[in-house]
Amino acid sequence: MYRYLFFDADGTLFDFNEAENHAFYQMAQELGFSATSGQLLLYKACNEACWKAFERFEITQETLKTKRFEDFFAAEHLAFDPALASTSYQRFLSRQGILYKQSRPLMDELIQRGYTLYLATNGIAEVQRGRLEVSGTGMYFKDIFISEEMGSQKPDSTFFSLMLERTGLESNRQECLMIGDSLVSDIGGGLLAGLDTLWLNKGGAGVNSTLIRPTYEMGSLPEMLDLLLPLTERSAQP
Repeated sequence: MYRYLFFDADGTLFDFNEAENHAFYQMAQELGFSATSGQLLLYKACNEACWKAFERFEITQETLKTKRFEDFFAAEHLAFDPALASTSYQRFLSRQGILYKQSRPLMDELIQRGYTLYLATNGIAEVQRGRLEVSGTGMYFKDIFISEEMGSQKPDSTFFSLMLERTGLESNRQECLMIGDSLVSDIGGGLLAGLDTLWLNKGGAGVNSTLIRPTYEMGSLPEMLDLLLPLTERSAQP
């Protein structure tokens, strides 16, 4: 029986795509250029490539912060300072507390049903802490695990070991469920740590071409309520 739910943030509870859009255009305006939709898409590709390299332990998070802008500016032949762009972008991104519309109702219901919620995210502390404050969602989580603060990132087993140690749940892994949209960092990392996992494959649009096999796969946040029944109700089942 699950009692402890570890949620990923971006792409799971938070609409990072929309947050990224706002922050990118605001950053461009502050730097002094009128960004196009094509440039936004190019930046997103550079950013995603850097985060994937980070997950593969090929670059550090500190390097990631500026490299995504170095790559973007080089591809667009723009003469802006990547470090300045990074600082501006992170500041604007930290103000984007955009949740999926189902996120808050889901968390409210899960807490009412007796579950303990945690947040486990690969992210920059300034950005994630800011977004939690703006969205008013910090209160939902008993503890918050951010890769930059922990010195380790999903899917590294160290991230999960530190997380379980801090929560005191090393011996209660069977009661824990890791929930996220990334097959590699959330699901792969969770499985390696001995946790059951739930892959949030929104709309069933993702294709699992990996060897990673999540314990559960669901296409929307509300579907989780069919699995995560009220704890008193589950305890009463034979």
